[in-house]
Amino acid sequence: MTVLERMWDDGWLGADQFANASQEKLTLQPRQRLFRAPHFVDFVMQELPAGAPATVATTLDLDLNRFVEDTVKERLTPLREKNVHDGAVVVIDNRTGEVIALVGSENYFAPGTGQVNGALASRSAGSTFKPFTYLLALERGATPATIVADVPATFATSTGVYRPENYNKRCHGPLSYRLALANSLNIPAVRVLSSLGGAGPLQARLRAWGMTTLEEPAEHYGLGLTIGNAETRLIELTNAYAALARLGEWRPYRLVLDPALEKRVDIASIPVAAGHTAQTRDAAWLIADMLSDNTARMIGFGSHSALRFDFPVACKTGTSTDYRDNWTVGYTPEFTVGAWVGNFDGSPMRDVSGVTGAAPIMHAVMEHLHARFGTTWFATPETVVEREVQPLTGKLLTQARLDAVREKFLRDHLPPVESPADYDAEGRVKLGPDYRAWMESGENGIASRALCDARDTTLRVEAPVAGTTYVIDPDLPSSRFVPVLASGAARAVWQSDSLEFRERDGRTYAEVSEGMHRLSVRDPATGARAETWIYVKTL
Repeated sequence: MTVLERMWDDGWLGADQFANASQEKLTLQPRQRLFRAPHFVDFVMQELPAGAPATVATTLDLDLNRFVEDTVKERLTPLREKNVHDGAVVVIDNRTGEVIALVGSENYFAPGTGQVNGALASRSAGSTFKPFTYLLALERGATPATIVADVPATFATSTGVYRPENYNKRCHGPLSYRLALANSLNIPAVRVLSSLGGAGPLQARLRAWGMTTLEEPAEHYGLGLTIGNAETRLIELTNAYAALARLGEWRPYRLVLDPALEKRVDIASIPVAAGHTAQTRDAAWLIADMLSDNTARMIGFGSHSALRFDFPVACKTGTSTDYRDNWTVGYTPEFTVGAWVGNFDGSPMRDVSGVTGAAPIMHAVMEHLHARFGTTWFATPETVVEREVQPLTGKLLTQARLDAVREKFLRDHLPPVESPADYDAEGRVKLGPDYRAWMESGENGIASRALCDARDTTLRVEAPVAGTTYVIDPDLPSSRFVPVLASGAARAVWQSDSLEFRERDGRTYAEVSEGMHRLSVRDPATGARAETWIYVKTL
């Protein structure tokens, strides 16, 4: 017996009422989900101490969080064809340290990985640690004009020879710290960290600024720490960048408005936050200036990337090995926005870098913050001055030059002044022997402006270094091509019994396969020869 029949039988309905009700079409309404900002709420519940009250006021801006949720969904959709399925965003109010938006996945209610919180997941950091490397160097007296050699380099480590490569497999010769950081070049970053004494200082600063994932000894990470051989969490990474936005003042992020309910240490108990000194403030200001310089990053990102805004924003991207993680963090004095995209199952994306994957999400969120709240920029400290420098030496000019570059410096940390010994009789810059092989390569774009001070005519294999192991990733065709480079010959002829050599963009590459391979190079003018060997395996 139906409910209507029972009501008619018991006299609650008349015949006409029963007939009309029986003919009425029923439309079932699905139960609405009222679980708003679910990843954030889960995180708050996880962090609350035992005995917390039933009602807790949080730091979340619900309208902003809805916008971020919509943005993640919208921006991930066109990336599906490139095997990109997951993303996360964290937004921090720099003044208070409050997390005002946190989205952990595209759809919390999706089956499978929807409830995974990408803001808390440990993922490979990519290049996101580089600004902290340069910050340490600036604190120790380097300047944005300090020159670093972006040429092939090898470093001895406890596990063997380490040879970093730039993202685009190319080198650019003498570069200022400003250009090297703005374009996220790997070789310069490793050189800078090496000049600081290794991974120890960088690990110490990152841990002091809230990174809980760096638990191994510094030797475990080595110089690769600066280019992403360690893991980080988006929430902690974004908060470390918020410390840069506060010009070196680190404080814990906050999820609830009542400090007594925070598991982490209350910021009021920190009289001077970690690393917050006058020296750090000035260095952090320079880092913000370098990371917001759209002209400086044109080498790697072009002039119209997702890192370009109509208002100043300091931006940094990161891409982990095999395109498994994309990061972009942007900050102004008011807000820090961190975005990650990738796949929770660890599968690689197809040729999606930080600037094409995570950057559009960060850009949209920062534009929204600017439109809704307004953003400003950092006032120039009284300690900062501008001077003209020679771009290949980083030295102060004594007379006008057509290639002069204006750079910002701390008044007490000016670079040395140029001298006649820096130039030859034709006014070309004299470079040291470290640049010799690069100057002889097809990558040399400054031949009319510079020369090597002392030419060594001994034929040498500069790359690959003997004994290096290369790994082929089946998903990355480019991993089958290893750049080769020789010095001491006007023309080098490469040979191998097991490998083929190909020319591309002015460089020579060996197309590799599994196994051990011997390579030799010959100078046809003199008959001189040099050899090297490599080992290749498949991922």
